[in-house]
Order: sequence, then C-alpha cells, then structure tokens
Amino acid sequence: PLLREVTPGQILTAILGIFLCAIAALSMLIKSSLLFVGVGIDSLTLIILYFLGIVVIFKYSKKTKPDDVLGVSEENYTAYSLPLTNIKFLIAAIIIIFTAMKLAQVANSLADLTGWGTTFMGTIMLAIITSLPELVTALAAIRIKAYDLAVGIVLGANILNMTIPFFSDIFYDGPPILSVVSPQHIISALIAIILTSIAIASIVYKPKKSVFSLGIAAWLILLVYFLGIFLIFKIGIKI
Repeated sequence: PLLREVTPGQILTAILGIFLCAIAALSMLIKSSLLFVGVGIDSLTLIILYFLGIVVIFKYSKKTKPDDVLGVSEENYTAYSLPLTNIKFLIAAIIIIFTAMKLAQVANSLADLTGWGTTFMGTIMLAIITSLPELVTALAAIRIKAYDLAVGIVLGANILNMTIPFFSDIFYDGPPILSVVSPQHIISALIAIILTSIAIASIVYKPKKSVFSLGIAAWLILLVYFLGIFLIFKIGIKI
C-alpha cells in the first residue's frame, strides 16, 4: 500500500489540511460579514494559518535528510537543467491559468443546462479536471519510487487550495466570499476532513493488508469519496 511508504512528516501537512477545512466549514456555517481591508476575516485567517503551517512543515523537513523526505536520491535529477525546468514550469502554469478561466465559464453553462447545480460542477467536475496535473505529477513521482513526494503533492495541493478564498475576496466586490457560497460546500469540507483523517490513520498504523493491489485505506477513501459525491449530487438536485 502506498500510504505505508509515507514518512510521518506528511502527517503535519494532513493535519494542517484538516484544520483549514474545519475553519472554512465553520466560516460557511456562521456566514460572518466581518471584513478587514476588503478581505473577510475568515479568509485572512486561512491564509495566515497556511503560511504558519508551511513554516512549521519546513522546519520539520530541515531536520530530516532529503532522501528520507522525498524517497529518492539526487542522482535521479542530474539529467535535468534548472533554467529549462523553470521555463517549462512557467509555460505549463500559464496554460493552466488560461484554461482554468475558460473551464469556469463552461462549467457554469453546464450547471444551468443540466440542472446539476454549480456546487456539484465545481466540487466534482472542475475539481477532477483541475487535479489532473497533480495526478500526473504524483504518478510520475511513484514511477521513480518517490512515494513520499507523491503523497506530499496531493496533501500540499489540498492546503494550497484553502488559500483561494483569500484571493477570491480581493477580487470580489461584496461580503466575504465564504459567507455567500452554497451550504453544500460545508459537506465538501467535511468529506475532505474524513478522507484526510483516513490517510493520517493509514500513515500512522501502516496496514499491510491489500485487496486487489490496493490498501484497505485506499478502498475506504474511494468509498467515502463516492458516497460524498452522491450526497452532494442529491442535495444539489433538490435545491
């Protein structure tokens, strides 16, 4: 099982993800209208805690050897040029940004045409499409046996996404963004907390058993995820 190969250091990232999701869920429930320089207090809290968490994770990673954290030797990267890699990264990032802008428009149109609701489209359809780069990168890390890096990509993306409300508030001319979104997103946040908790338990316990080459935790994560999708879909249809 993949999570069996992950170092305990990833637990810090996972816990930070749970903490940020819980704050976001609470903010959506309370619907606070407090603003600070045009930004919601809840969004500001999220990004402050994100950077504080990153500092803690960075300090912890400094205590461990690079090979222990990434699970791969530096020899695997000798064939890569740093300047060329940076250019490729920048080009890919620009493509993703412009594509994402178009995807948001298409998703909104599909939500109106299908009646599935923008929450379902955003939580499921757009989330799947925009997560494809992370999936490809994680699979590439697994191919070079950098299992810890693969899981870190997923968990790191999760906590980074929790800073989006802050930047959304900057460009949103109105009350805090988390106070006007659909209550369905609270369910999404709770599902994310459950999934991350399962991952933490697997990293700590390190179960050996697997079913059809997948660990028990992986099957449980899939089960909870699809149940969550079904729940969000059903609620969206009723609304």
